[in-house]
Amino acid sequence: MFQHPDTNHELEFVKVVAYPTDKTQFDSVQERDETIKQLDQSLDLPIEWTNNPTAGTLAFGLAYLKEPLEADQTTGQQKEATHIFGRYFKQMSEVGLPANWNSNHFHGYKLQTGAASKLQQGLQPQDIMGIEEKRYRGIDSLMTAIRASLKSKPDILAGFEAIAQGQLPAAFPGQRNIGVAIRDFAGEVIQPIAIMSGVDVGRGVPAAKQDLIPNQEWSDLDVYWPAGKNNNLVDSAFIREDGLEIGISSKGKQGADASMKNIQDAIQKAEKKTPALLKTHADVVNIVKTIDDLSSEEGPLKVAEDIELLKPETTNFIRKMKGANMSVEDIHAEHNKNPQILTVYQSFGAKLQHPNYNIYLHMVTNVAKMVAQKLNSTPGFGEGMMAFMKQSSIIQVYTQISNSGDDVSISEFRSVYPPQFDGVITVNGGKNYASTKIFGKLAFKMPH
Repeated sequence: MFQHPDTNHELEFVKVVAYPTDKTQFDSVQERDETIKQLDQSLDLPIEWTNNPTAGTLAFGLAYLKEPLEADQTTGQQKEATHIFGRYFKQMSEVGLPANWNSNHFHGYKLQTGAASKLQQGLQPQDIMGIEEKRYRGIDSLMTAIRASLKSKPDILAGFEAIAQGQLPAAFPGQRNIGVAIRDFAGEVIQPIAIMSGVDVGRGVPAAKQDLIPNQEWSDLDVYWPAGKNNNLVDSAFIREDGLEIGISSKGKQGADASMKNIQDAIQKAEKKTPALLKTHADVVNIVKTIDDLSSEEGPLKVAEDIELLKPETTNFIRKMKGANMSVEDIHAEHNKNPQILTVYQSFGAKLQHPNYNIYLHMVTNVAKMVAQKLNSTPGFGEGMMAFMKQSSIIQVYTQISNSGDDVSISEFRSVYPPQFDGVITVNGGKNYASTKIFGKLAFKMPH
């Protein structure tokens, strides 16, 4: 939570995104500025810049924050963000998290004690492993990369080395003051190391091995840390030869987004392990397959047809709108023949004055939101998705720390498999859809 010392007003941290996403810096000022121009056109909020660009600042970061508990007036759902702060940097590695941005340059908002000490340490997976999504096989290749990354932090590296050698407790000398950051952030990198090194990580990991890779060792598999935000449910993943991802989830990640890959893997596993689920929740299987198979524009339209939310005449009219340069007058004219068209148009608000407003995207976005509303109110649908996720290939791992003088140690791991989730999964129709741009497919959110 960020707080303004003069007003005591609070903003809740959501996420930080660094640009460029695929290299350390932009090749030119022009490339940087063109990316910002595209973001300005696609984002629903203005970027509040906290410094001025120079010829040498060829990277930038966007920090998303929100007013606590503020809901979207059109959907009633919690807003993903209400403020976007931007800051220019020389290269990607400097972007870090907002706690690393001087609060004087963060419009006065300051990260509150506790959270600040965690975020300021640069111990997140992206800080240690880099922003590029690389795969590693075995402890040796992984530790080579970690040693290079942590060479300036020998007391942090010492704990990693102990875990890699199968030692527990693993001490981090003189690091008691950042113990929480080691547990919550560095722990996301340490957990796969512990699993491969043979450290006792609790009952869940051996159970998962017996179930998923009975004739292999963990070090035989590739492991990676997802770099994007579409896979928030897991922090790292081992990859089986057939492509199945065995996710490692710290602290359960309640409220995180479940990726399409998470749910598809869970359904594919159920085909072999619990085929009765596919019959009991056939609607979930069919809808998830449709969303996965089709484009982000076509998916909601086809699902709307399949669940009889919209008539084929309506969805076909929307399809014809693409590239047809239609206007609201065409919507009203069609209303005389098919009242459902105007219902879709008016079902949710849109930024009609935005320079990138597109009436076709407006209609597809509203269909996506209508589909999400319908599925979330359909008895058994969210429970059905959760039924698959409860037998998914995800191991929940918890890291415990202990203190001795100025030292902190990782003292224990606990693991749970199959994963234990409570509540129902909901469909999020607003996350990736807007009347200015469509960013991805229908998303799925785990319960808080």
